Amino acid sequence: MLKQPRMTQEEKDRLFYIQALKSGQCRCERPKQRGRAFCYKCWLRLPLDLRMPLYRKIGDGFEQAYDNATKYLNG
Repeated sequence: MLKQPRMTQEEKDRLFYIQALKSGQCRCERPKQRGRAFCYKCWLRLPLDLRMPLYRKIGDGFEQAYDNATKYLNG
């Protein structure tokens, strides 16, 4: 039987952010467009300085932007 390759923490983190973007459900459980970080209602709650970095690519700052936006929305 073949073993599944072990993922590094960095690979697991990257997969988390990819899945967040590919998902059709926002973190608040409302539907959202695939490829978007949040649903429109959550997006509108974010101030501009937290919205703009969410356009960055994964590996180029998106991860920190997503974490910052999530912290703000959890308020």
